[in-house]
Amino acid sequence: MEIDPVFLRTSQGAVAIVFGAAAVAKLLDLERFEQALGSYGLVPSMLVGPLALAIALLELAVAAALPVDAARQLAATTGLALLTVFFAAMAINLARGNRDIDCGCWAFGQKGDARARLSGWHLGRAALLAALLSPCLFEPSARGVVWVDYFTVAGSLAIAGGVFFAIDLLLANGVAVQKLRS
Repeated sequence: MEIDPVFLRTSQGAVAIVFGAAAVAKLLDLERFEQALGSYGLVPSMLVGPLALAIALLELAVAAALPVDAARQLAATTGLALLTVFFAAMAINLARGNRDIDCGCWAFGQKGDARARLSGWHLGRAALLAALLSPCLFEPSARGVVWVDYFTVAGSLAIAGGVFFAIDLLLANGVAVQKLRS
């Protein structure tokens, strides 16, 4: 199956930005990410530190490799595997009723001690990101790219970035709203 090159480039760019930003945020505050990962209660405590670093480095590798056509499909497969693991970990903890933990996600709107608590919205965000990543598994069609396509990709990246920014702000501010209610 082939996909329009504009749609492919938009998917590559949007997911690379999200994965790259998430990886950098995790690497800059690895201790916080380790704590969040440990709160899921899914791996032995001695593995939390190495696993946190591995996840952040894998996200960074996906972000770096997605724009490279020769590595795109491997990066997309790796990204989808990561998203599947994230989705499963969140779903398990939601099913356990374990909502009062730091999701471990990077969020644009988080400030200070505010942490996006685990919710069903996180599953939706992971699914949306997987849907955006999926086109990267396909080859681009032979259609020639014209000058207006570059504007389309840039506009689409701005919209995708705005959507993920809005989702992250809503998730991060959920904590503040809960504090105001109580």
